[in-house]
Amino acid sequence: MTFRKSLISLFFILGIVFPVHSYEIVATVNDEVISDYDVSTRLKMMEVLLKLSPAMVNNEQTKEKILDTLIDEQVKLQEATKKNIELTAEEVEQGITYLEEQNQMSPGTLRKIFSENQIDFDTLERQIKSDLSWLKVLRSENEKPPVVTEAEIKAEQKKLKEELVKPAYLIAEIYIPYGQNQEAAQKQINDLFDQIVSGHSFPELAVKYSKGLTAVSGGDLGWVRPGQLEKAVDDILPRMKAGQLSKPITGEKGYYLILMREQQKELTSTDVEAWLVSQLLIPKEHLISVMTEIQKKPDCTAFNELAQKVGLKGSGPMEPMIVARMPEQLYQVLKDVEVGQIKGPIEAEDFYLFFMKCKSKIVSILPDEQTIKSQLEMSKMEDISQNMLKDLRKNAVIEKK
Repeated sequence: MTFRKSLISLFFILGIVFPVHSYEIVATVNDEVISDYDVSTRLKMMEVLLKLSPAMVNNEQTKEKILDTLIDEQVKLQEATKKNIELTAEEVEQGITYLEEQNQMSPGTLRKIFSENQIDFDTLERQIKSDLSWLKVLRSENEKPPVVTEAEIKAEQKKLKEELVKPAYLIAEIYIPYGQNQEAAQKQINDLFDQIVSGHSFPELAVKYSKGLTAVSGGDLGWVRPGQLEKAVDDILPRMKAGQLSKPITGEKGYYLILMREQQKELTSTDVEAWLVSQLLIPKEHLISVMTEIQKKPDCTAFNELAQKVGLKGSGPMEPMIVARMPEQLYQVLKDVEVGQIKGPIEAEDFYLFFMKCKSKIVSILPDEQTIKSQLEMSKMEDISQNMLKDLRKNAVIEKK
C-alpha cells in the first residue's frame, strides 16, 4: 500500500491504533511514500502469476527493478491527478477483465488467485490504474497519433523483409565478466556448467550468479538473430540444437554459458507454406467415447465443435504454423498427414492428443502496410511516453531510502 505523509500524521494525532506491522519506507515520491510492503507484494504477484521460483524474484536486482517500477507508477498517477484525470471503478474492472481475457482466464480468476495466495489485490489494481491513467495523460497531450510517413513505412518494410527470413534463436545466458581475476571467472563458469549438467536449474543459477542485465529474468535473452550478439556467441548459435547447453564461451570481456531453448530456421522468402491445424486434448478415461466420434471422420468444423465440447483447455484451432519453422517433434508428427486427416491418439502424461490438418496454404510473414504503420505509431508514442516520464521523474522529488 502507498501512504500519504499527511494521513500518517493524522492517525498519530487522533491516536488511532492499528494492528502492528513493520512497514519500512523505501522511497518517497514528492509527498507520498512507497513501503517495503509495496515491493514485497509486487514481488509475490510476479512469483505467482509468472510461475517463477522464489530465487528468481527474491534478489536485490529484482527488488530494485520493482521499486523503480513503483516509482514510475506513482509519478504517472500524480501527473494524472494534476490534470484532473480520474478513473471510474468500471474502467478499472474492464482493465482486470482485459487481463483475464488476454491470459485465457475465466472472469474472477485473478481475484481468486490473489486470495488463495494471500496477495493484496490492491497491488494489481494500482498497476492497472497507473497504466490507464497514463494512457489518458498521453492522449490529453497528443490528440493525434504521431505522423508516420510513407518513406518510413517503406524503409521498415524493407528492413523487416531482410530480418524475418534470417534464422532466429530463443536463448538464455549466464555471463561472468573477467573482472580483476580472469582465472577465478573461468573457474566459476566451469563450476556453473558442471552444476547445470548435473541437473541444477539454469534460470535459478542465472539469477544467483550471472552478472548480465538478463540475470533478473533467469538469463532470458528472448529471440535473437545473427549479428545481435558478440561474435564468439554469434558463431556458436547455428551449431546448437534446441535444448542444448553450450560449453563455456570466451567473450571479449567475460565468459558465457548459452542455453538454446528454441530455434527458427532460415527462410528463402517471406511467402511461406503454413498449416492450419486443430488439436483435441482429452482425459485418458474418455478415450473410448471420443474415439467413437473421431471414427466418424468429421471435417474441421465438426472436429472443432468436438474439441470445444469435450476437449481440455488448449483444444481447438491452433495459430497458423509456418512449416519451415515448426518444432521438429510436431513436424515429424504431421508431415505425412493429409489435409482432412486426423492423427492420433498420441499418449501424453495424463491425456491423449489428436491433431487434424485442416488446410495448407501460402501466407506472408511480412506485415501489411497498415500494420507496419500502426507499429511505427506505437513505437513513436512509446518514445514520447518515455521522454515525458523521464522529464516528470527529473522534476519530481524522489528519494530512495
